[in-house]
Amino acid sequence: MATPASKQGQHIMFSYGWDIQKDVLEIYHRLQAHNIPVWMDIQGGMKDYLTESMSQAIENSAAVCCFITSKYQSSPYCKKELLYAQDCQKKLIPCLMDSDPTWKPTEWLGYAIIDIMYIDFRDLLTNKTPENLDAKCDLLIKRIKRTVDPGALGDVHYQQEKTVVSTLHNIDDQDEKNDSSIFNRYLPHPSHFS
Repeated sequence: MATPASKQGQHIMFSYGWDIQKDVLEIYHRLQAHNIPVWMDIQGGMKDYLTESMSQAIENSAAVCCFITSKYQSSPYCKKELLYAQDCQKKLIPCLMDSDPTWKPTEWLGYAIIDIMYIDFRDLLTNKTPENLDAKCDLLIKRIKRTVDPGALGDVHYQQEKTVVSTLHNIDDQDEKNDSSIFNRYLPHPSHFS
């Protein structure tokens, strides 16, 4: 079931064509395992009215992750989703996922993402090993973290990130107090520069 957007945060909306739904669903599950709230239509995101559900998903998103293929480009529904996301000034995270390794987005889609670096997911369609899926999802998670404002995905995700960062800072602070950090061990003493 989809993680609903909380009052404190938003979600990452997945926009994709039905031809790659199974592959996108695997990515959805990986991001959920990392406590990233994701909206996906087939995971409880759709309500009675298609257009209302889609527009609310876009409006309540912190970013829209679009899994683009040649079929995505030719789909009027995918085009509406992506252009509406742009109209709402949502951040876009394009993931290239076409089975043709030479295909690149053109026309309206090429223009929509012209200045955004995409993540290349194409080899995921032929190399479906768990290691490759993990590597691709790690890239996506890093992009989400760079793209989305801290705290935008809700208190749970933000608190986990804050705890990790706080722990790392505590380790650094302790090293500085002990003057035994790895860097201090291997850097020349400042008197060598006099």
